[in-house]
Amino acid sequence: MKVLVTGGAGDVGEFVVERIKPNHEVVVIDIKPPNRNTDVEFRNVDLLDPAATSEALADADVVAHLAAIPHPFDDPGDRVMHVNMVSTYNVLEAVRNNDIRRIVYGGSDSATGFGIHNTTYKPLYLPIDVGHPCWPHESYCLSKYFGEVMCREYSRAYGIEAISVRFLWVLLARNRESVEAILAAKAGGKENWDWLCSYVMPQDVAQMVSQAVDYEMDKTAPLPFEAFFAHAAQTYASMPTLDLARKIWGELPEVRRPEYYQNDPNAPFFDLTNAYEKLGYRPEVRIEDF
Repeated sequence: MKVLVTGGAGDVGEFVVERIKPNHEVVVIDIKPPNRNTDVEFRNVDLLDPAATSEALADADVVAHLAAIPHPFDDPGDRVMHVNMVSTYNVLEAVRNNDIRRIVYGGSDSATGFGIHNTTYKPLYLPIDVGHPCWPHESYCLSKYFGEVMCREYSRAYGIEAISVRFLWVLLARNRESVEAILAAKAGGKENWDWLCSYVMPQDVAQMVSQAVDYEMDKTAPLPFEAFFAHAAQTYASMPTLDLARKIWGELPEVRRPEYYQNDPNAPFFDLTNAYEKLGYRPEVRIEDF
């Protein structure tokens, strides 16, 4: 298959391209050429230009849409919303108009309201699965939430296969100081409980995106749309997850699947079961391997 990766020259995209290219023809769609993966075709495209986007994606079998402003900390909120939502709309229109079979959307746990956030919410239950209500409330999480909604509704209206991969905090080279601080605090017993101690390594994001590209969707499902959390096998906390939940919220939310934490007391707050069972996802890299 020909897989076009928007944002393929980005920090996460380069890992995705590297993972996919042994098995598929890959094209990088970006506003800058890749530093790695220079052996694949590159197309310089501004995804805010609908005509250029449609032309550039016309020959795709699958689009992996990873291009986005990745957080709300360096850009005004209105720019985060504009870039992320307009680019996703243009990509979806290109997918529709060019009869492209599938889009794999670079989603985010922030769409739930539990990732990047201004308000600390207590979940209705644990583990948090893809059916839990989403409570986004700042520019980035809103942009990723509405991007996923757009993918789902294009799936409903036009039969496009859409898979949202909800990345947790992806630990990249630029996060080295943060990772060192986390590991030092863990060793010294002075951990910070923000972000629900959640993360994923870029190699495992690439694994899940690659699996989503190749995934055989259930043809009898009422809607050709699915979402998955991309998380490491465990949190980065030193204590079991349910003990951590008591520290964060004072009392334990309803635990709907106690076996999830019986099988692994340090399993994440987010439910990876459907990713394990449907995609064959198996996290391979830990924060200690950074």
